[in-house]
Amino acid sequence: MSVLLSNCILSGKLTNILIEGEFIARIGQERFEHTREIDLGKKIVIPGMIDLHTHIRDMKQAYKEDWVSAGRAALAGGVTTVFDMPDTIPPTTDANNYQVKKGFARKSAVNFGIYAGATPDNFSEMKMFLDEEANIAGIKIYLESSNTHKVVSDDEMLKRFFILAKQYNKPVLVHCEYQEEINELEKIFRGPQYDSVKYHNRIHTTAAAVKALKQVLAIADKVKNTLIISQVSSADEVDVLRAFKQNCDFPLYCEATPHHLLLNESDLPFCGHFGKVNPPLRTKTDNDALWKALQDGIIDVIASNHAPHNVDEKDSSYYQVPSGFPGLETTLPLLFNESVTSQRLSLDDIIRLTANNPAAIMNLYKRGKIQEGYYADIAVIDPGRKWHINPAFFESKAKYSPFEGMELKGKVSFTMVNGMSENQRGKEVEFE
Repeated sequence: MSVLLSNCILSGKLTNILIEGEFIARIGQERFEHTREIDLGKKIVIPGMIDLHTHIRDMKQAYKEDWVSAGRAALAGGVTTVFDMPDTIPPTTDANNYQVKKGFARKSAVNFGIYAGATPDNFSEMKMFLDEEANIAGIKIYLESSNTHKVVSDDEMLKRFFILAKQYNKPVLVHCEYQEEINELEKIFRGPQYDSVKYHNRIHTTAAAVKALKQVLAIADKVKNTLIISQVSSADEVDVLRAFKQNCDFPLYCEATPHHLLLNESDLPFCGHFGKVNPPLRTKTDNDALWKALQDGIIDVIASNHAPHNVDEKDSSYYQVPSGFPGLETTLPLLFNESVTSQRLSLDDIIRLTANNPAAIMNLYKRGKIQEGYYADIAVIDPGRKWHINPAFFESKAKYSPFEGMELKGKVSFTMVNGMSENQRGKEVEFE
């Protein structure tokens, strides 16, 4: 079956896109022969977002989110591929748990990749894991232990994982917050007078982030493995990365999130515990530094860090509230809104940061571009539609957001995955 997407705005021009099976067959202004037509009414088409940082949950945390609800949320937000972090229950730290997770992920309406998780005691198992499962997307390492994370912070152990990842040509993704410093500050900011999310940035400090960042950069500089710094959140980190990238001779990539770009601790009186996240919302100065880093090419990727929880879990003491919030349905719309309101991003920037770069960094097979021969993973945006973020209507099970009530211009109206416009089914991504 061939499908013609007609009256598309692609790169500013009125275009038709012919899809045959899963792939884009022809792009041009002529009306290619087809069996079915979808008239997009001069809406904008871009490559579907490839989200390198999500926590889909499911299994023993299915009440927070499962692959069905997350897939629907992804489609609503123009996301066609998600990469799932290993801190699930059970965690993706061995081949058996990977196969279990993949079984659940097959319910997804969007494509997926699965990361392996490094722990202080699974190095030997990790090698067998990589031997058995060639399609593992990368190795995730946490230097901070919120929620269910197991910290790997010893220099020698980090080095061993970096070397192993290089041997298997896998990227290492690192959450850079130094847990020991956080532990000391948690002892100070303890008690009823500190039971507020407004102290989160004073516990999870930029100093703790910078210490962890410098540690992993020093090790990667010796090993020369591919390194992705997850969730850069502060001006201090940007300063370190800016200086380091000038003479970097190994593949180093940096990720930012919409919430670290657009929100800061001055928003916490309005969003409360819904805004608790790690790293925390920081300051306006940090927002500005991240925008400058985007413009200068220091930041390579924007990801959602979709981290859903039950609303009741967020309505508790600061000390008990888990960190994170949903982002699959808001990330691309928030970025598009910035492109038409503040002009801090262009549409080309959005495509590069959410599709082209993620596909290139992960070495994905024929994804991340609207190009003949590529998978038909396409997001359609109605540029003139104004709407307010209302979590009550989220497809995600997590019906809350720190962006609640924000008015946006531009809404995702349609998402195509692997050439399917109905009954969409994703699949595990392939690598070049």
